[in-house]
Amino acid sequence: MNCLTRLGFNIAQMHEIECLTLVEYQLGMEAYAIKKALKQEDIASQAWLNQQVQATTGSDKHPKPKYKRFTDFYNAEDIEDEIRAGYEDDYTSKHVEQKKEQEIIADRWQKLQEMKKRRKEE
Repeated sequence: MNCLTRLGFNIAQMHEIECLTLVEYQLGMEAYAIKKALKQEDIASQAWLNQQVQATTGSDKHPKPKYKRFTDFYNAEDIEDEIRAGYEDDYTSKHVEQKKEQEIIADRWQKLQEMKKRRKEE
């Protein structure tokens, strides 16, 4: 019954089910359990994202949405770029280049602020 309900077999594959070794069956059930756990993780992630997207700023009387656009909350292009950059050594895109530039600018700004602080202390 587990082969039919959980492992993706159908009634036409009864001969294949009967030929499964115990090790193959246990491996299939382990894979099913892991898939189920991953599905539960997806559900938990969805619940967390639902909570995050409802986040607000401002006072209780005058709340404002924390995210004005969907891409402020979840930018699929940026995520895809990060994934591809991690796997492809020569991958570049507009988003990756902009992110690198922003990191460089932020780093330089921080160094400038540190230099100004040191000058004031002297």
